[in-house]
Amino acid sequence: MVRDLRRLADSVFDVLVIGAGVYGAATAWDAVQRGLSVALIDRGDFGGGSSFNSLKTLHGGLRSLQALNFVQMRRFIRERRAVARIVPHLVRPLPFIVPTSGGLTRGRLAMRVALAVNDLVARDRHQGLTDPALHLPDGRVVARDEALTLNPLIAPDGVTGGAVWYDYQMTSVDRVTFAFVQSAARAGAVVANHVEAGTFLVEAGRVAGARCRGAGSDTPFDVRARVVVNAAGAWAPELVRTLPGGAAAVPAPRLSRAMNLVLDLPIGPHACGGVVDGRFLFLVPWRDGSILGTSHDVHEGSPDRLAVSHADLEAFLREGDTAFPRAGLDLARVRLVHRGLLPMVSGHGTQVTLLRESAVVDHAAHQTPGLISIHGVRYTTARHTAEKAVDVVFRALGHDRPPACRTAHTPLAGGDISDLATFVRGASAPGKGSLSAATLGRLARTYGTGSVQVEAVAAEDPALSDTVGSRCEVTGAEIVHAARNEMATTLGDAVIRRTEAGSAGHPGHDALQRAATLLAVEHGWTEGRVQDEVAMVEAFYRLP
Repeated sequence: MVRDLRRLADSVFDVLVIGAGVYGAATAWDAVQRGLSVALIDRGDFGGGSSFNSLKTLHGGLRSLQALNFVQMRRFIRERRAVARIVPHLVRPLPFIVPTSGGLTRGRLAMRVALAVNDLVARDRHQGLTDPALHLPDGRVVARDEALTLNPLIAPDGVTGGAVWYDYQMTSVDRVTFAFVQSAARAGAVVANHVEAGTFLVEAGRVAGARCRGAGSDTPFDVRARVVVNAAGAWAPELVRTLPGGAAAVPAPRLSRAMNLVLDLPIGPHACGGVVDGRFLFLVPWRDGSILGTSHDVHEGSPDRLAVSHADLEAFLREGDTAFPRAGLDLARVRLVHRGLLPMVSGHGTQVTLLRESAVVDHAAHQTPGLISIHGVRYTTARHTAEKAVDVVFRALGHDRPPACRTAHTPLAGGDISDLATFVRGASAPGKGSLSAATLGRLARTYGTGSVQVEAVAAEDPALSDTVGSRCEVTGAEIVHAARNEMATTLGDAVIRRTEAGSAGHPGHDALQRAATLLAVEHGWTEGRVQDEVAMVEAFYRLP
């Protein structure tokens, strides 16, 4: 991957995708795979916005069953399976346990029926998954004692048993998002992070691209395209408002501020559900800690004003303490605050109703042809929404019958693996240079078939086989690989999203300093730039 802004400015593309979160990245991959010339840009880093804020789970639609929305439920099941099929090294089955009570809807009988229906509707959930380790067991209802053993963090009062079901956990959400970007680039898309679209180009009443600016540059340049897909997330409405006429008048979804907390709180293998104000919060096992999520409240004003105050953080911890009184939640356990903005239907304070379905808006219906906007809600269904968006792109280009989409079955970069355990054993065999077997196994699970590129970097300089910090297992080779091959242009790109260094909290000042020094060699940074980069990442981890 080469960040080539000149090529962006000198080409005319079939489609320009603005926003490289999971929705924009999946759209770029689908479009280029169907034969379109594609440009993909993001004002920040790939997946650095709301896509970074995640409970790391792929849902199979059990919540849709509560509303008897079987069409939506089937979509969740298909999309959960599709992600497991295309990035098998980055997902794993995750058991969930929630308490049953004496109430009608959350009683043992109701949950037993719900889980049986869930398994029936999801009977083909393993279709195309060759690795038996990715097969999800049937749900079950357990007795009270077992429920409290599996979920020891809740109060036992009123608990009559527990409901257990399985979804997938993404072991690295950032690598999943990046796999879409990387796959698009390998297929011919021109991709660039840290490029901001300021306004749309309009020619003869049609959107024809965007005026852009690279980070740190005062010189704007134009990226031209026959169709523009606005996948800028919370910033999508802001972009549309720069247009005159009908498109600017299209009502935009209001925004909910979503928050998840990475905690220094090891829990068992189950994602535990607890009740607060009639709804479930979850504590999900994550690396050597856990994630508490998700809180929602109404966001007012510009998305640039997204912030979490100390009062917000403490209020969420109080909710968590109500749901999990035996977890001992307090501020000292918080390692990292995830925050992001999602489209909602309605909301007041902390009572929020999210948009039920992701939306694809063709602004040709509002007198602005050439522009399509995506309002995405859930990570699980991003690929499906991208498929719908690319269908609309083809129709905007004059095709009555778009070519078939193949993204549900085509492995993403690193994901052409039929059996992960066998692949990891082969990748971590002894005699492969200076990297330990444990490190080779971790690289195989993180990069999939792309781990050989990291190994090649380490082979060039064995010193890069060392970890970058005393309590960080990421190697120097991974940081250098991120800079050379994965368009990591800042320290945050490398340690927060490309590698596992900072995904579960602060990796240690020594790790940041070492990683910044390695990036300085790759990018020609001055000592002042090194310290600025370290300071920016330190600020990212600072709690409000």
